Amino acid sequence: MEEINIRMANMADFPLITEIDLDFDSEFVWKSQMIDDLDAYSISIQKIKLPKVIHVPFQGVTEDAVEAMIKRQEVICAHYDNQIVGFLRLEQDDNTSRILLKTGGVKPEYRRKGICSAMMNVVEATAVENQISRIVCTVQAKNDSAIQFLAAHHFSYCGYQEFYFPNLEIALFFAKNIR
Repeated sequence: MEEINIRMANMADFPLITEIDLDFDSEFVWKSQMIDDLDAYSISIQKIKLPKVIHVPFQGVTEDAVEAMIKRQEVICAHYDNQIVGFLRLEQDDNTSRILLKTGGVKPEYRRKGICSAMMNVVEATAVENQISRIVCTVQAKNDSAIQFLAAHHFSYCGYQEFYFPNLEIALFFAKNIR
């Protein structure tokens, strides 16, 4: 089996990272609903089957933004089969006990080979090493495969924001506490 290598991206990786196609097809959308009672409220999330499979363009950022992220050392990349096949963009927010996973993924032809899991393991190990207690991920509501991946890695739904992405789609947030 081919070895998966994860490392911090550098400027030589920039053109390879920007070429990774992270568009996806989906037959589901996740809907969140908040119920406000007198003394409490609850939030539920529900998986809804769409009438047909839709193609969803990835809501990434501009090439200039990717270049700046690499320079700030916010991007890790995955090497497999002698090429870069995936990346994750990490951002330390103002709350120093939390890392945000803002964007990333794996080339379609290399999915389901453990590559994203390997990147997530590196993120979690980095969090432990730096005494960061929480990882928060942002996902499009139509990205069922990413939501399933996060659930399988013990992330829990923790909220949403309307009009979050450039195409004004809803973002779902998932979080995992790191011990």
